[in-house]
Amino acid sequence: MRKSTFFGNFVAWVAAAAVCISFLAWYHMSDATAVASAIESSALVQLGVVLASPVLLFAMGVVIGLLLLWFKKILMGRTAKRACRAAGIAGLALLALVAVPVLAPSTEGAFLGVSVVVVYVTMAAPILIMMLGFLYALGCAGVDASKRGPFAKYLPDDERVGRAERADAEKDGRDA
Repeated sequence: MRKSTFFGNFVAWVAAAAVCISFLAWYHMSDATAVASAIESSALVQLGVVLASPVLLFAMGVVIGLLLLWFKKILMGRTAKRACRAAGIAGLALLALVAVPVLAPSTEGAFLGVSVVVVYVTMAAPILIMMLGFLYALGCAGVDASKRGPFAKYLPDDERVGRAERADAEKDGRDA
């Protein structure tokens, strides 16, 4: 994993976790009437009530995964990396869909099922959301060039292909 990928993702997800923690602290430690009036008056507070816990769990999974990848120098194959990235982004998209009914109340009926699923999973199986964050982190892993898949024995070596491509480029350059 490149340093910029690690540090960019790490800083962004730690900041997201800090925002979620501060919101949850305000929500649980403030006076109930103040919280109720804030929820009634602000769509952003309503969004925080629904999304703070799931995003915090997702961010915790990403941070744990990034730290594991960085310190253990874990590399993955291209296909596994893409599959993990797709699963992680799908989980992130699911969390983003929860925000739609809060920000656009006219779509409440269409996305209410997604909101119920995310809130229920957050309460019943929080490790699932953390695993989606961990999969997102695995999608940021470096690529192991030696893992070329099950059919690698039938493919030409990368070094030999590189030399052949350079020879073809030189030949094309001389012909022109």
